[in-house]
Amino acid sequence: MNKLVSLFLLGMLLAACTQNSNTISLNNVGPISKTTTIENIKELFSKDSIVSRLSEGDLGNLNVYVQDNDTHLIYKKGGELLLSVAPVNPLDSVSKIKSVTVFSDVYKTEEGVGISSSFNDLNVHHNIEKLEATFKLVTVFVKDINATFTLDKQELGIKAFTLGAVDKSQIPENAKFTSMTVWFEE
Repeated sequence: MNKLVSLFLLGMLLAACTQNSNTISLNNVGPISKTTTIENIKELFSKDSIVSRLSEGDLGNLNVYVQDNDTHLIYKKGGELLLSVAPVNPLDSVSKIKSVTVFSDVYKTEEGVGISSSFNDLNVHHNIEKLEATFKLVTVFVKDINATFTLDKQELGIKAFTLGAVDKSQIPENAKFTSMTVWFEE
């Protein structure tokens, strides 16, 4: 009987560990946490492909390519873009993580909200702090996971290039997100 209980508990522990490997929460995206460094990214995603775009340019030639911050793109074997990781300090392998942009629906909150979720899913399961309009997008700020989601104004039926206030009631429940970024606190 004890062996059966032990096997059951071991199975539950393994299931919990694999389940949490792709969970988004405050200061976490899958295996990435606020203590993760850029150097750790290579270890955490050793089975995937990582493309690093450094702020000095891909070839180090400032006249050809200038970028404000480093970006480390993580691709699944086969080419699917999973995540884009931005460090706090550019050109520093021991820098902590500033933000992670999620491109794959593999990564979701404990409530099941991810990049392909609807506005209603987000609204029901998370604390929407505010909405801000830019010329072409509406940015949704989610306090409990310190994340931003963007919606295309054209998809919402809101005129582009208008900066008026946007209310939750203006956003259709089935509206889909164009991006999702989790911000890490230092």
